[in-house]
Amino acid sequence: MKKVNRLLIMGLSISMGTGMIYATDITSLEEQQYTIQGEYATQSYVTRDPVYDLNDSSVNRAESEHFQIIWGNGDTTGTVNRQFVLGNLENLENIRTFYLDKLGMGDPATSTSTYFGNTKYKTNVYIAATGLEKIETDWAYMSVDKDGFGYVVMAPGAMRVDPPSWVVPHEYAHVVTYHQGGNIPGEWYESIANWYRDQYLGSEYYKYGNNVYGPASDFFAPVVLNSNLYFPHLKNWYDDWAILLYITENPDQVDGLGLELMQKLVHNNQSGNMFEVLEKLSGQPIKDILGYYARRMVTMDYKRQDSYLSFLNQLLEESSNRSKIYTTLQQESDGWLHVSDERAPQQGGYNIVPLSVDLSKKVVEVDFKGKEGIEGADWRVSIVAKTKSGETRYSTMWSNGINNLNLQGDESEIYLVVCATPDKMNDLEVFNENATGTKYPYAVKVAAKDRTDVEEGDKTGLSLSVKNTSGAITSTIAQKYQVTASDEKQYDLSKLTIRYYYTAESAEVQTVSNDHSAISYNVAPWYVDTTSLTKAKSIAITSSEDADHYIEISFNTMEIYLNRQSILSVDSRLYNQNWSNYNQVNDYSYNKGPALFYEGKLISGSVPR
Repeated sequence: MKKVNRLLIMGLSISMGTGMIYATDITSLEEQQYTIQGEYATQSYVTRDPVYDLNDSSVNRAESEHFQIIWGNGDTTGTVNRQFVLGNLENLENIRTFYLDKLGMGDPATSTSTYFGNTKYKTNVYIAATGLEKIETDWAYMSVDKDGFGYVVMAPGAMRVDPPSWVVPHEYAHVVTYHQGGNIPGEWYESIANWYRDQYLGSEYYKYGNNVYGPASDFFAPVVLNSNLYFPHLKNWYDDWAILLYITENPDQVDGLGLELMQKLVHNNQSGNMFEVLEKLSGQPIKDILGYYARRMVTMDYKRQDSYLSFLNQLLEESSNRSKIYTTLQQESDGWLHVSDERAPQQGGYNIVPLSVDLSKKVVEVDFKGKEGIEGADWRVSIVAKTKSGETRYSTMWSNGINNLNLQGDESEIYLVVCATPDKMNDLEVFNENATGTKYPYAVKVAAKDRTDVEEGDKTGLSLSVKNTSGAITSTIAQKYQVTASDEKQYDLSKLTIRYYYTAESAEVQTVSNDHSAISYNVAPWYVDTTSLTKAKSIAITSSEDADHYIEISFNTMEIYLNRQSILSVDSRLYNQNWSNYNQVNDYSYNKGPALFYEGKLISGSVPR
């Protein structure tokens, strides 16, 4: 048993160089005498300090339920007082609650060393520039002590109480990330901390007392101003959390993405660079993730769009930034618009290209071709429309040939977004400002048209038929497609796409099953099973009044061809997750037939306006 004098405030305790106790419900602001049995008897989280002895009179301490702040007696700023310390403890508790309860992260209270077992300890925060000679003074940093606990050091200027400092959630995010145990590449550590912080800023936990400052947001200006560069790169590496924002919000509802993927990421110990790990953990091609992310950057099409756009508009107030944010293509003598060598995107980098088209037309058509001869080169391309009301519409994503976006008459701006997505995302030099990665040039032709059906010059010898084996009102739309060729050409199966446009009667998840796919020949090899090479999915669209989804069937192979001696057959089924009914009577392709595309060009059937 021992007696000590303390100042105890609302579940917090402050010690001025005389040891430490903890109280859970004391409201008096006067010094009082308390008797406790057993050191820290009321605490569930234990206080420790591997740097200064807990009874060292040369340091001061204050603690809350999960944190201990330690500072010296030589404050050089004159700002470290009781209100300052208690305010930071309150802010730290709010940040911790958000990271653990809302982001679902593990508690960073246990050591990474097995020696300490499962005992929970408070996170130490040392205030620099206050006379702590055993602590390296700097503006702000996170480190790990000899016992395997993350801790934070911050100067008083980095610890503003109201509004809460942005430095504190960043540095504490490092502690949380470290204690998740994942193998995060060093070049991504800062971006991940900024992702945590931005999520916190977007919440009601971004507050002090009764002053609530969220939802707000951070911004990724270095990414926007260097969008064609690979990442991480010295010019953008702190802010590459832009793609993590896309993954977290998952606005395109891609399977495997979302907050759960971020939770997996910080626990992951698989080998590979960040892009390879994201692909493994999500089960989705990183090429598609990059393409979807890049096109959202046109209008900052996220939940906190207004906040991100305000930052973007501030950048655009500086006229020299426009050429950094947007890419202007160059007209060449071959009739194509080419990207300059300076602006050609590097791996993961993207271009936002404003398109000058007649918005009174019915459709914008883009013919895209990447430069040949670059090993592993690939791209993901989208047409993006911004409406007068501020909405954003997207074409389907493609990588070669022709695609289009139907116009509805309310568009104000049209853009082309091109993202470089090579077959292998390599580890590239990060900490060299002048480093340059492989460039992936491309060229396009752009046209605005009044028609969305097949034009005479687009026809080929391919034809498509479909047999619908289900009734007009059905829980499963079962279809048998057949594609045949009537001319002497060899048609690459990988360039073939079938689309069936329909209206979903519910908001349920749409599932497409590819039951069987094969090519029958009347000569050797006679029969080729293509089931494993066939991709079938349902895609939501907002650019048409006649359909809100389409089934897309495509083929992942470059070694199989269709000709007049073969028939491609595909059996597929569409159903709602809850098996509710479809009414096919109002389905566009049920009435007008499916559409067949080759090299992105509509060659059979029609698409809804």
